[in-house]
Amino acid sequence: MIHKIRYFETKTLSKGVYLQDVVNDFLAEKGENIIAVMPVMIDSLLVHYKE
Repeated sequence: MIHKIRYFETKTLSKGVYLQDVVNDFLAEKGENIIAVMPVMIDSLLVHYKE
């Protein structure tokens, strides 16, 4: 398995789209392969997962 990191940032989202919703969709897609969700700054997150 490969350890991957996905970066999410509010600046890249369209108006009216929330970071929490985007990350929750990603978490639901990856399911049990999620390792950790870590805040980076006020407006960004790192999600560690495996494939």
